[in-house]
Amino acid sequence: MTKVLGLAALATVAALSACSSTAPPTPQVASLDTGGATTASSTTGNTAAGRPQWRLDSTEAEVKALWMAYWACLGDHGHKMYPERGSADMDSHTPQDEAAVAACANKMPLMPDELDSKKNPHYLDDYHAYMKCLTDHGMAVHAIDPFGTGWTFDDGVTQKLNDEQRQQVDHDCTLQTFGNH
Repeated sequence: MTKVLGLAALATVAALSACSSTAPPTPQVASLDTGGATTASSTTGNTAAGRPQWRLDSTEAEVKALWMAYWACLGDHGHKMYPERGSADMDSHTPQDEAAVAACANKMPLMPDELDSKKNPHYLDDYHAYMKCLTDHGMAVHAIDPFGTGWTFDDGVTQKLNDEQRQQVDHDCTLQTFGNH
Protein backbone atom coordinates (compact mmCIF):
# COMPACT_ATOMS: atom_id res chain seq x y z
CA MET A 1 0.00 0.00 0.00
CA THR A 2 1.35 3.39 -0.92
CA LYS A 3 1.44 5.92 1.93
CA VAL A 4 0.92 9.55 1.02
CA LEU A 5 1.72 12.64 3.00
CA GLY A 6 -1.45 14.28 4.08
CA LEU A 7 -0.87 18.01 4.04
CA ALA A 8 -0.26 20.41 1.19
CA ALA A 9 2.87 21.94 2.60
CA LEU A 10 4.26 18.55 3.45
CA ALA A 11 3.29 17.24 0.06
CA THR A 12 5.80 19.57 -1.51
CA VAL A 13 8.55 18.33 0.78
CA ALA A 14 7.73 14.72 0.16
CA ALA A 15 7.41 15.25 -3.55
CA LEU A 16 10.85 16.75 -3.67
CA SER A 17 12.57 14.24 -1.42
CA ALA A 18 10.81 10.90 -1.84
CA CYS A 19 10.39 8.75 -4.90
CA SER A 20 7.20 10.27 -6.18
CA SER A 21 5.36 12.15 -8.90
CA THR A 22 3.91 15.84 -8.65
CA ALA A 23 4.97 19.18 -10.01
CA PRO A 24 7.21 18.17 -8.47
CA PRO A 25 5.21 14.89 -8.53
CA THR A 26 2.57 13.68 -6.04
CA PRO A 27 4.20 12.28 -2.91
CA GLN A 28 4.27 8.54 -2.39
CA VAL A 29 5.66 8.27 1.14
CA ALA A 30 5.49 10.68 4.03
CA SER A 31 4.76 11.33 7.67
CA LEU A 32 3.83 14.27 9.82
CA ASP A 33 6.69 14.15 12.33
CA THR A 34 7.72 17.78 12.46
CA GLY A 35 10.67 17.60 14.81
CA GLY A 36 9.90 20.73 16.81
CA ALA A 37 8.70 23.49 14.54
CA THR A 38 8.49 27.07 15.75
CA THR A 39 6.43 30.00 14.59
CA ALA A 40 7.86 32.89 12.63
CA SER A 41 6.33 35.87 10.90
CA SER A 42 7.73 35.10 7.47
CA THR A 43 7.88 32.05 5.25
CA THR A 44 11.49 32.65 4.38
CA GLY A 45 12.49 34.33 7.62
CA ASN A 46 14.87 32.73 10.05
CA THR A 47 14.05 31.64 13.57
CA ALA A 48 16.26 32.48 16.53
CA ALA A 49 17.98 29.13 15.95
CA GLY A 50 18.85 30.27 12.42
CA ARG A 51 16.63 27.74 10.65
CA PRO A 52 14.24 28.97 7.96
CA GLN A 53 10.57 28.83 8.93
CA TRP A 54 7.69 28.12 6.63
CA ARG A 55 4.10 28.85 7.47
CA LEU A 56 0.85 27.06 6.92
CA ASP A 57 -0.05 29.54 4.19
CA SER A 58 3.30 29.29 2.38
CA THR A 59 3.01 28.66 -1.32
CA GLU A 60 4.36 25.48 -2.85
CA ALA A 61 7.05 27.58 -4.57
CA GLU A 62 8.15 29.12 -1.25
CA VAL A 63 8.39 25.74 0.47
CA LYS A 64 10.22 24.26 -2.52
CA ALA A 65 12.76 27.11 -2.43
CA LEU A 66 13.46 26.50 1.25
CA TRP A 67 14.03 22.78 0.70
CA MET A 68 16.11 23.35 -2.43
CA ALA A 69 18.45 25.62 -0.41
CA TYR A 70 18.79 22.91 2.24
CA TRP A 71 19.47 20.20 -0.35
CA ALA A 72 21.99 22.42 -2.13
CA CYS A 73 23.85 22.78 1.17
CA LEU A 74 23.80 19.01 1.67
CA GLY A 75 25.14 18.47 -1.85
CA ASP A 76 27.86 21.08 -1.33
CA HIS A 77 28.93 19.14 1.76
CA GLY A 78 29.11 15.80 -0.06
CA HIS A 79 25.77 14.21 0.82
CA LYS A 80 24.56 11.53 -1.62
CA MET A 81 22.10 13.23 -3.97
CA TYR A 82 19.48 12.39 -6.58
CA PRO A 83 20.86 14.52 -9.45
CA GLU A 84 17.68 14.20 -11.53
CA ARG A 85 15.63 15.72 -8.69
CA GLY A 86 18.18 17.94 -7.03
CA SER A 87 17.29 16.43 -3.67
CA ALA A 88 19.28 14.49 -1.12
CA ASP A 89 19.00 10.73 -0.66
CA MET A 90 17.79 10.90 2.94
CA ASP A 91 17.99 7.11 3.22
CA SER A 92 21.76 7.30 2.84
CA HIS A 93 23.61 7.45 6.17
CA THR A 94 27.31 7.30 5.39
CA PRO A 95 29.70 9.24 7.65
CA GLN A 96 29.97 11.88 4.91
CA ASP A 97 26.16 12.13 4.70
CA GLU A 98 25.89 12.50 8.49
CA ALA A 99 28.57 15.22 8.46
CA ALA A 100 26.66 17.07 5.72
CA VAL A 101 23.41 16.88 7.71
CA ALA A 102 25.19 18.31 10.75
CA ALA A 103 26.82 21.08 8.70
CA CYS A 104 23.49 22.09 7.13
CA ALA A 105 21.27 21.72 10.21
CA ASN A 106 20.70 25.48 10.34
CA LYS A 107 19.27 25.41 6.79
CA MET A 108 16.69 22.65 7.34
CA PRO A 109 13.24 24.29 7.19
CA LEU A 110 10.98 24.21 10.23
CA MET A 111 7.37 23.24 9.67
CA PRO A 112 4.35 25.22 10.89
CA ASP A 113 3.26 24.71 14.51
CA GLU A 114 -0.26 23.94 13.29
CA LEU A 115 1.05 20.71 11.73
CA ASP A 116 2.92 19.64 14.87
CA SER A 117 0.86 17.30 17.04
CA LYS A 118 2.99 18.29 20.04
CA LYS A 119 2.40 22.04 19.59
CA ASN A 120 -1.17 22.13 18.30
CA PRO A 121 -3.56 21.11 21.10
CA HIS A 122 -6.32 20.66 18.48
CA TYR A 123 -4.19 18.57 16.13
CA LEU A 124 -6.23 15.34 16.14
CA ASP A 125 -9.53 17.22 15.80
CA ASP A 126 -8.01 19.27 12.98
CA TYR A 127 -6.68 16.12 11.33
CA HIS A 128 -10.10 14.46 11.50
CA ALA A 129 -11.67 17.55 9.86
CA TYR A 130 -8.84 17.57 7.30
CA MET A 131 -9.49 13.95 6.28
CA LYS A 132 -13.23 14.66 5.99
CA CYS A 133 -12.47 17.72 3.85
CA LEU A 134 -10.29 15.65 1.50
CA THR A 135 -12.96 13.01 0.97
CA ASP A 136 -15.75 15.60 0.73
CA HIS A 137 -13.82 17.21 -2.12
CA GLY A 138 -13.40 14.04 -4.18
CA MET A 139 -10.26 12.37 -2.91
CA ALA A 140 -10.55 8.63 -2.27
CA VAL A 141 -8.19 8.43 0.71
CA HIS A 142 -8.05 7.16 4.27
CA ALA A 143 -5.87 7.81 7.30
CA ILE A 144 -3.03 5.45 8.15
CA ASP A 145 -2.12 4.26 11.63
CA PRO A 146 -1.34 5.81 13.91
CA PHE A 147 -4.09 8.30 13.17
CA GLY A 148 -2.75 11.73 12.31
CA THR A 149 0.52 10.56 10.77
CA GLY A 150 -0.52 10.55 7.13
CA TRP A 151 -2.92 9.12 4.61
CA THR A 152 -3.00 6.79 1.64
CA PHE A 153 -5.13 6.40 -1.47
CA ASP A 154 -7.94 3.87 -1.18
CA ASP A 155 -7.01 0.54 -2.78
CA GLY A 156 -8.81 -0.40 -5.98
CA VAL A 157 -10.41 3.04 -6.42
CA THR A 158 -9.70 5.17 -9.45
CA GLN A 159 -8.98 8.71 -8.37
CA LYS A 160 -11.37 11.21 -9.96
CA LEU A 161 -9.01 14.17 -9.52
CA ASN A 162 -5.74 14.64 -11.37
CA ASP A 163 -2.48 15.46 -9.53
CA GLU A 164 -2.94 19.22 -9.80
CA GLN A 165 -6.53 19.04 -8.53
CA ARG A 166 -5.49 16.77 -5.62
CA GLN A 167 -2.71 19.19 -4.66
CA GLN A 168 -5.18 22.09 -4.68
CA VAL A 169 -7.73 20.18 -2.57
CA ASP A 170 -4.96 19.15 -0.15
CA HIS A 171 -3.71 22.75 0.12
CA ASP A 172 -7.21 24.19 0.59
CA CYS A 173 -8.20 21.56 3.17
CA THR A 174 -4.96 22.10 5.09
CA LEU A 175 -5.58 25.84 5.35
CA GLN A 176 -9.26 25.40 6.15
CA THR A 177 -8.84 22.82 8.89
CA PHE A 178 -5.47 23.54 10.49
CA GLY A 179 -5.65 27.29 10.09
CA ASN A 180 -8.95 27.66 11.93
CA HIS A 181 -7.62 28.64 15.39
